Amino acid sequence: MVLFSRDSLFGLNKLPNHKGLLHCSVNSPRFVHFLFLPILVALACIPSEKCWAGASASNWVVVVNADSLNSRTVANHYSVERNIPSRNVIVLSNVPNSDQITVDQFRELILIPILKEIESRGLAKHIQGIAYSADFPTAIDIQSDIAAVENKSPYLTPVGSINGLTYLFRMVLAKNPGYIGFESNLFAARPAARLLSPLIGSEEQAKELAELIKASQHEEAAKFIESLMLPIDKELTYPMLVLSAQQWALAGNEAVAIKRIEQAIRAGWSYRDQIMNDPSFASLKENKDFQRIIKRCIDQPFEYLPSRGFDSRTYYTANTLGVKDPKYGVSYLMSMVLAVTRDLGNTRPESLRNLQTSIGADYTYPQGSFIYTKTADVRTTSRQGNFELAIRNLNARGMKARVVDGVLPPKGEKCSGLMIGTPDFSWSKSGCAFLPGAIADNLTSLGGAMTTNSQTKATEFLRFGAAASSGAVTEPYSIQNKFPHPMIHVHYVDGLTAAEAFYSSVTCPYQLLIVGDPLCQPYCKPPRFAATASSPFVSDKQPLRVSLDVDTSEQSTEPELLQWIMDGVLRRQTPFDSQLQILFNPSEAGAHEVRLVALAGKPLENRFEKSFWVSCGEAKDQLVLKGPAKWRFTERKSLSLAVENNESTSEVRILHDAEVVGTIAPGSSTLELSTYQLGLGPVRLQAMRTGADGREIQSLPLEVLIEP
Repeated sequence: MVLFSRDSLFGLNKLPNHKGLLHCSVNSPRFVHFLFLPILVALACIPSEKCWAGASASNWVVVVNADSLNSRTVANHYSVERNIPSRNVIVLSNVPNSDQITVDQFRELILIPILKEIESRGLAKHIQGIAYSADFPTAIDIQSDIAAVENKSPYLTPVGSINGLTYLFRMVLAKNPGYIGFESNLFAARPAARLLSPLIGSEEQAKELAELIKASQHEEAAKFIESLMLPIDKELTYPMLVLSAQQWALAGNEAVAIKRIEQAIRAGWSYRDQIMNDPSFASLKENKDFQRIIKRCIDQPFEYLPSRGFDSRTYYTANTLGVKDPKYGVSYLMSMVLAVTRDLGNTRPESLRNLQTSIGADYTYPQGSFIYTKTADVRTTSRQGNFELAIRNLNARGMKARVVDGVLPPKGEKCSGLMIGTPDFSWSKSGCAFLPGAIADNLTSLGGAMTTNSQTKATEFLRFGAAASSGAVTEPYSIQNKFPHPMIHVHYVDGLTAAEAFYSSVTCPYQLLIVGDPLCQPYCKPPRFAATASSPFVSDKQPLRVSLDVDTSEQSTEPELLQWIMDGVLRRQTPFDSQLQILFNPSEAGAHEVRLVALAGKPLENRFEKSFWVSCGEAKDQLVLKGPAKWRFTERKSLSLAVENNESTSEVRILHDAEVVGTIAPGSSTLELSTYQLGLGPVRLQAMRTGADGREIQSLPLEVLIEP
């Protein structure tokens, strides 16, 4: 197989020295856009090829606390049942045994080690998110990062969550306090008017443009806006063309204004009413050229930006569009916690049952109700103004959605989605039920603070069947930006994964703990296909031929692209084809996992995966790992394994996913493994040795179910 070069997603060798941080008010409307831009340039190594969005199993890393049986067990079940590649499982040692740690500890002991592992394993090209298994610190003290910020809002309290700080990793690595900004998540959907924020690469440019407009130098402002468009991809210039047209119209140059409007429509502007109702264009309405051109414009509601798939290699801008140049925006990494099993979280059996139910909810299109509850409590009134927007959009998609008076839905309700606001509740007494895959959310101060008995925790929803929920890890105050927007359920119904839906709806995520299955997607219509391989055995003389049969039913979307992932590493992306041929080199002996990922079109770019194993080379070249199908767990009992064809002079390493858990000396064939270091549940084991040419030869995986 041909190995393709990988791009550095994280630029860990280019971190700044963290000195000389910019200071400005966190309340400043320019804080979010400008505070972190200079640092981002230093952090990024921009990919040259087109970025892609969406997420499936291959795009997520699962992180395990090496010293926690619960963490290993939850990760075992989730990785196998979600078919997460073994290469994507990262085991961390020395994780602090505490619910809260400092941001410096988080950087040095958790975040940086994970990012280095992602890069060293060749995963940086396609990872979209980091899922923490159980028993990780969930609250992060960030006082040392934000202490120097002057005039910051008292509502930006100095504790962040493990998810929020992972999502905002670039600023966190740079010790840049911009991550606490109310608008720090530029990927999140917003009112459509946000499109008309200019893309500006420096604070000096922003000041110059503001001064031109203030002085009514409209022609100069129009020309300046057009100069800012030069380095921007043409398909992203349509909002800037509208801004330019506004200034030309205000300058009295109708001909150029109309020309810019026409260019904007051709480039993708699709909001006719916005143009017609813009007072800047009042003088154009009687112009026949304007009337002719405006008829060509699609008339989408200029209300709220549509759902879209997430991409960690895209830099999201002030107007929320995605660009390749980090000078104009920031990129992120999604993050969720699979389960919280200590303190006031769920039990291990509850967590495993919840994840299994969520995984089974994919593509089931549940038809329950989406309920928004209303009370006089500020916890509901904070979001109440956007309930109608979300309900209108859900109804337009054929879903049942409504506002109900009271803390919880009425008895007997079957919920596909829920949004409430109350400090305490008892779901078991409500008489309501969650349908599999439901997202449930409660706006309250301490829903994610797992060490205090005050207030009901977000994990209560998971205990009764919700796929995902969230809560603040400290007092956040009742600020909409810090919690999911009511449109979260619309994003979910549009087909996004649970993680994408959350990050599409929270503009200030630094304090939000998000728990559950990040890949749950009950409303997705993925580009499904069946894959048939010519043989489980291949060689340099016998290539692997694969036939792909596309699902043409209404529950599937037409695939546009196909990614080829070999042994967990992205090798190639091509237009989707029904017939593939994969060539192996003579030196690539051993077992290989072939994973094919179909991508649908924009804006969601949903994905669908199929994987299978093949063995390359002659039988004598294969490593074979033998062991029992089931094993009873005790801390004192060891799991017996044996390796066939171990005639090499090099030792054989035994891997649990990507973690080396034992070695077999040259010439030997057996090994006893402590079951405690493996955890409970389905365990994926492989044998691996280094060949004479330096290449790694691995066995087919052996799955052993370790029972309590």
